Amino acid sequence: MSSRMPADRLTTRPHLLVHLLGYLLIFAVGLRRSYDLTGGFTYELALLLLGGFTIFYASEAFVSRKFPAYTRFYFAIQMILVQTLGVFQSFQDTWALLYIVLGFQVAVRCTRKEATIWFGLFVASLLVTLCAGFGVVSGVGRALAYTVIGVIFISYDSQYAQHEDALAESQMLVKELQEAHQKLAEYAAQAEKLAAVQERNRMVQELYDSVGQKIFAIQLAAEATRLRLEKDPERAAEGIDDLQAQTQSALGQMRQLIGQWRP
Repeated sequence: MSSRMPADRLTTRPHLLVHLLGYLLIFAVGLRRSYDLTGGFTYELALLLLGGFTIFYASEAFVSRKFPAYTRFYFAIQMILVQTLGVFQSFQDTWALLYIVLGFQVAVRCTRKEATIWFGLFVASLLVTLCAGFGVVSGVGRALAYTVIGVIFISYDSQYAQHEDALAESQMLVKELQEAHQKLAEYAAQAEKLAAVQERNRMVQELYDSVGQKIFAIQLAAEATRLRLEKDPERAAEGIDDLQAQTQSALGQMRQLIGQWRP
């Protein structure tokens, strides 16, 4: 099982540090000039929008695992919340940070094609809203600044994930190599045992073929010599000499084969 990053993803998983950074950015948006909001309804509505964004952000991973199709609806809802929050004058210099928070999740949940579309929508939203609030020149500059910051953060997250994936893959390869080495050692030991058994069987067969035949010949010669002792003792003596020579030859060959068995 490879932990390698999918080819259609910018990153593989949200890291704890990045996740905490998302909460920190949300907290920064909540603190930014909240005291300037006038009227109870305006203040409560802004907090409600930011609270809803935070709840969706915190529960996205859990809900997406159970309902994969939820991801597309999630980003659409979050984008509406961010854009609505951008209407408030007091948040117009910080609300765009929430798009960086969403950018982290887009990099994990969406394919490269889908991520490109969402990033394009985020940038377009920044340009339109900031240009409307601060003018074209200032709005473009602010949108560009937030975009650059987001690209830096998301690129760092992606590179860090690639580094972790490469490290995990290297460790997995090392483990597989160790397992393969162990299996090769086991196979080598089995092959050595099999070769020893085959060699033993060959020697047994050779002993049976060569020495066994000689012993059988000696047995016949001994029977013939026994019969000659009664009729022709002189020729029987020659047969005994020949029988002794065959016995020594068989004994020498047997010793040679037995010597080959020794380690």
